[in-house]
Amino acid sequence: MKFYRTACPRDCLDCCSMLAYVDEKGRLVRVKGDPDHPVTRGYLCPKGNSYVELVYHPERLLYPLMKKNGRFLRVSWDEALDFVAKRLAEVIEKYGPLSILHYHYSGSEALTKHIDTRFFNALGGITAVKGDLCFSAGLAAQVYDFGGLSQNSIEDLPNARGCVLWGRNVKSTNLHALPFIAECRKKKGRIAVVNPLSTGLEDMADLVVRPRPGSDAALALGACRYLVERGLVDRKFIEKYTFGFDRFKEVLEDYPLEKVSQITGVHVEDIANLARFYAENTPVTTLLGYGLQRYNGGGNAVRAIDALAAATGNIGRPGAGVSYCSDIYWEAGSRVKGISAAGRTFNVWSLGEDILNADPPVKMAFITNANPVVNAPDSAELVKALKSIETVVVVDLFMTDTARQADVVLPCTTFFEEENVKVSSWSPWIYYCPKVIEPVGEARPDEEIFIELAERIKLEDFPWKSKEEFLDYAAGAFEKFGVSLSRLRKEGHIKNPSIPDVAWQDKKFRTPSGRFEFYSQRALSEGQSPTAVYVAPESEKDPYPYHLITCHSRYRIHSQFQVTEYIKRLNPVPKLYINSEEGARLRLKEGQEVEIFNDVGSIRAIVYFDPAMRKDTVSLESGWNVESGACSNFLVPPRVSEMGGCAALYDVKVSIKA
Repeated sequence: MKFYRTACPRDCLDCCSMLAYVDEKGRLVRVKGDPDHPVTRGYLCPKGNSYVELVYHPERLLYPLMKKNGRFLRVSWDEALDFVAKRLAEVIEKYGPLSILHYHYSGSEALTKHIDTRFFNALGGITAVKGDLCFSAGLAAQVYDFGGLSQNSIEDLPNARGCVLWGRNVKSTNLHALPFIAECRKKKGRIAVVNPLSTGLEDMADLVVRPRPGSDAALALGACRYLVERGLVDRKFIEKYTFGFDRFKEVLEDYPLEKVSQITGVHVEDIANLARFYAENTPVTTLLGYGLQRYNGGGNAVRAIDALAAATGNIGRPGAGVSYCSDIYWEAGSRVKGISAAGRTFNVWSLGEDILNADPPVKMAFITNANPVVNAPDSAELVKALKSIETVVVVDLFMTDTARQADVVLPCTTFFEEENVKVSSWSPWIYYCPKVIEPVGEARPDEEIFIELAERIKLEDFPWKSKEEFLDYAAGAFEKFGVSLSRLRKEGHIKNPSIPDVAWQDKKFRTPSGRFEFYSQRALSEGQSPTAVYVAPESEKDPYPYHLITCHSRYRIHSQFQVTEYIKRLNPVPKLYINSEEGARLRLKEGQEVEIFNDVGSIRAIVYFDPAMRKDTVSLESGWNVESGACSNFLVPPRVSEMGGCAALYDVKVSIKA
């Protein structure tokens, strides 16, 4: 038996190094965490543990399919690609390139998976999709504050005397942070949890704060005011390394603790306790989650938390920082994608509506690396929109809810079946992913699919003739770090020496002032408040009693992995969590099926009680498929954050009935 060192390409904070074992017949038989990697430490999450089953799953797509007379039929690759190429040329000739829509998201984050985007940029003039479903409001916020994105290494966390888990449920979405949090605790560090939902870490926490969903900005601003009034800010750091603090102090006049308590539903004493936590336990590391910025005012929430950390000097030192992500590898993605040449763009948060209202209309759509029917807002509208398009082409591993709406479905390979490189916004490592097994069935890499399409339509400005050639080109992005593809092939994973363990330690911020900016002229010039402010959720006007948080599952990455029997055993049914007292008031019983509804749609799930949740909040994992009856995005309206173009997926209210 042979083993290969590879890495998980999923869109995940942990970026696990893995060992893949292959038997003498060339079959993948086992995957485990790399014991020699300093973060992975020999174990994987449930998703990683299900990889072998996923690769050989009986429902995996093995052959190209075309819909004929309403039924999918197996066809050859030549027939499928010839049809797609011919149809693409016909549509462009008759209707123009604007009638072609391309949608790509983050199903795999391996380096070359944006070759499809490069293909359509070379084609030019098509309809692309802008905006984000994940974390772009927070990205925009940190660009205003820091001038860019950087974070302390997770290995630095034990240096903290305080750790604030603000909206991040590490047990579900960042499992490999747990040992570092435990080590921080062992070294007498204190832990704070700020989350409307239970995280499973409350028993080890010294402080637990449960803000009303969407009110995090007010909470942080109230804490800042408390510190300013009592002289508990780090004056030396503020004077030497920040800009606009006096203007920021003026804004804090609008956030007395009594008012903040009314906005957030948090007692005044707990707001003060949170403020003192930052001031008295320096250095403090803040691990931010992404749900807190999926609201109308999500970007300002991140700016307010950044300001709280900066006001207490918890920036640019070991054990400190506001960890959101890093932009150091974004140039690699840009190299692969090329320069955008879209003729128009639709919004990801209102994609169904934009397609249906398009003029000129969309005649052909390519959906790659994504399952928008399940993962984008207003699923019902999106299904309707896809049905309105004459030709839909989907590239995927499985017959997803999006693929079911397609006319052509092309089966792609898993990362075990191809060579690639993986980098991440949350790790300093450059991971080499060798080809471990031969492709299953007739599955082909995305790169091969689009290179063959390019040849068929004689696409200019797309010179690559093989996936190996494209990988060699893409990996050129790492040459500036002294890392080449040949070196990766020889050495395997390489930790980038150019990335410091401590973000902003040199205090050289990338803002116009060169300082951390409490007050951002750039934000003002872009139509934003120059300082952090509280922006109320748009759902406040909705006539429903419960905030719905569609949190990420520890058992899936969005809609991926639920197909495996291993995951089905661990997570068999959709569960709606509600506060125990509130559930009893509604005369609900655990295990009972309930309807969750609003004016956008209706879904069903099994109710479970959680005594630690807020009474005005319910939660349901995102990513359940349509057949489950619990696809949460059938309830999510097309709303967007105030900055960054992030879908406001949590800015939702619902009602419940048995």
